[in-house]
Amino acid sequence: MTTSGLGKALDDPPAAPAAVVAPADVAPVPDTGAPSDDFERLRELLLGGERRELAAARARITELERTQQDLPRRLPGAAVEALRSGKENARVADALSEPVAQALGSAVQKNRESIVDALFPIIGPMIRKAIAEALRGLVANLNGAIESSFTLRGLQWRLEAWRGGVPYAQVVLKHRLAYGIDHVFLIERGSGLVLRHASAPGQPPLDADAIAGMLTALGDFVDDSVGDDSGGSLDAAQVGEDLVWVEHGPRANLACFMHGVPPVELRALLEQRLEEIHAQVLAMPADTPLRAIGDNALVQDLLDPQNLLRDAGDAAAPIAARTTSRAPIVVIALLALALVGWFAVDRWRWNTRIETLRAQLVAQPGFVLGRIEAKPWRSLVVHGLLDPDAPPLAPLLDAADLGKVVPKLDATGYVSTDDAVIARRATRLLAPPPTVTLAVHERVLALGGQAPAQWIDNAAQHAAWIAGVARVESTLVAEVDGVVAARAELHRVLATLDGIVVPFVQDGEPGADAGRITDAVATTLKRATALAVVAKQHLAITVFGSNDNSGGSEANARVRAVRAQWLALALAARGFDGARTSDEAGPGAPNMRAAYVRAVVEVAP
Repeated sequence: MTTSGLGKALDDPPAAPAAVVAPADVAPVPDTGAPSDDFERLRELLLGGERRELAAARARITELERTQQDLPRRLPGAAVEALRSGKENARVADALSEPVAQALGSAVQKNRESIVDALFPIIGPMIRKAIAEALRGLVANLNGAIESSFTLRGLQWRLEAWRGGVPYAQVVLKHRLAYGIDHVFLIERGSGLVLRHASAPGQPPLDADAIAGMLTALGDFVDDSVGDDSGGSLDAAQVGEDLVWVEHGPRANLACFMHGVPPVELRALLEQRLEEIHAQVLAMPADTPLRAIGDNALVQDLLDPQNLLRDAGDAAAPIAARTTSRAPIVVIALLALALVGWFAVDRWRWNTRIETLRAQLVAQPGFVLGRIEAKPWRSLVVHGLLDPDAPPLAPLLDAADLGKVVPKLDATGYVSTDDAVIARRATRLLAPPPTVTLAVHERVLALGGQAPAQWIDNAAQHAAWIAGVARVESTLVAEVDGVVAARAELHRVLATLDGIVVPFVQDGEPGADAGRITDAVATTLKRATALAVVAKQHLAITVFGSNDNSGGSEANARVRAVRAQWLALALAARGFDGARTSDEAGPGAPNMRAAYVRAVVEVAP
């Protein structure tokens, strides 16, 4: 049995043979013209047609069984013959798609490890190649971005991208990664024949067949050298000043000759164009010559160098053609100027405060400034030499007004010879009493005042040994006995009371200066009372009144009592209430026409 395709062989039932030979057990009785007996003749008359039809049916069943048994052997040949037939190709592919997919899915579920082991030599190189290409593109992108971002030129390019409304990468391609596509070749993978050759305007003619043969030979050499298992192939080459990128496809390869530094996006574009060309190839009839594929208008448009440049992102013309506005650049300039101004003012404030602190530290006695480690508004460390007796630096550092920065002091001890530090050191070591004055001038220690004799002797022994003291000058006077001194002072104060009187106009009416004189008397009495305590003396203060010669004795006694009482109350009002009054004339009472008061102080032995 012959057929034109697998579908016809499976779908059409076999034609009935022209002459069917029945098997021996069902063969009809030969027609001899006269039956052997009447029974046979009757059976032939009644069942002859049915017996022949039954024999033909059994023959067809036998033939079908033989055909089904022979189907596995004939099926591969029938499938190949059907796929070669243009008319039956789509029908066979459609008929086999679903069962093949189901069979593949079932096989993957049942024999997953076997399938993985079988596909590993293919998938592994594919994955490694994809990862290598992705990493290569990532490194190139990172390198280009880093090289152009942190420079003044990079900022200019970002400004240009913002003004033009295009991605920053396109501006980088325009200025830094300038490149051009010179020639594009579409080469048949097996034979190395040139299917399509496109050149940029102004490029010299090339021997396309020779270049295609060279690339094919190089690709075969790389495949043979590296080995098919690793997936190695010729992807790029340097030919003089031109860079050649080769993209590989199932039926054709795409080779692109370029100058300059092409972007990574161009590689992806070439892969996309090659995939589109293969899609066009698959859409054409199987018997279409590859030369006709290369002459296809769509393929020619896909391989045009100008179209490749445009689609790869060469935005030089669009950027130049856009109408730009000066407003963004003015805003950026103002912002940049404000930022620079703020930074300058901020740095100036910091530097000013550091210099002020530096001047104060230099002038600080007992401290020698080494260096200041300052990070603006972040940290401050002061290094130097500090005398233990020097004034503390903490108040000076706290008053530096450095924001949130806490100044730190890294000081090494030393002995200072500054006068102020020597004075502090002498005060600490000698511990002078309050009655002693201590001063240092040009390392000369001057001591003055009164002090106990024992302290004066100790100071005379140790003052010259104080660090930094060159010479000692002393005018110290030993203190006398306090009781004796107090008694002498008390007698001097009491002597001032003699001759002090408070005038009266008449009777108990005081004169104009009575208040002022009373204030002086009260102050003197208070001083005398304090000295009496130190001198261990007792004072008896009596207030007397005096009169002139006019009037009788009784009247004069009454007037003296009134005047003495007034003075006692006035002294009490001024804080002194320890006086007693008397109506008798005191000793040494003046005899005057005007009235006076005299206070007599009696000192107990």
